[in-house]
Amino acid sequence: MTKAPSPTARLFRILVLALAATIVVFVGVGYLLTDRWQVDTDRLISAAPARVQTLVSDFNTWPDWSGMKVELGAGMERRISGDAGQVGHQIEWIGAQGTATLRLSAVAGEQVDYEFLTRRAEDPQAAVVAHGHIAWTAEGESATRVRWHDEGKLQNLIERWIGWFGALQEQVRQIQGVSLTGLQRAVETG
Repeated sequence: MTKAPSPTARLFRILVLALAATIVVFVGVGYLLTDRWQVDTDRLISAAPARVQTLVSDFNTWPDWSGMKVELGAGMERRISGDAGQVGHQIEWIGAQGTATLRLSAVAGEQVDYEFLTRRAEDPQAAVVAHGHIAWTAEGESATRVRWHDEGKLQNLIERWIGWFGALQEQVRQIQGVSLTGLQRAVETG
């Protein structure tokens, strides 16, 4: 006659099975979640398109109006290189935790396209984590519609779950909103 498992052994088996089921659900559902995100924000600004273009296409002006803040640890430096409004113009943040780079990848008419790259201190090379564009079009004689679009790829299951809950998108939406408010203030008072 076999001896029945003790209540402790039964509880342990239940806990192990529950943990295994949780992991299977996390991984299984995680692979079904989207691996992409995007955020769009727009604002009507009382200024000529040329004024908007001047500020948007020159990273030297971004600290005056942009809400984008990059923190990479102690001793962080910010460097701007390349010609404003030209492909390759970039702002780079370098710190103890790695680097982040925002680089113009295309400039055409009423739009600048960019890519955002990051590299952790231990990684051999930078990876593009997001890209997007800022576009502006005249609306009437003295107003400009500015549209900001960001998108990226979620690299792993944890990022997919975070994306599903919308935390990353909300953070990007807040940065875009603060930045467009700052841009509006800069062009309307400058």
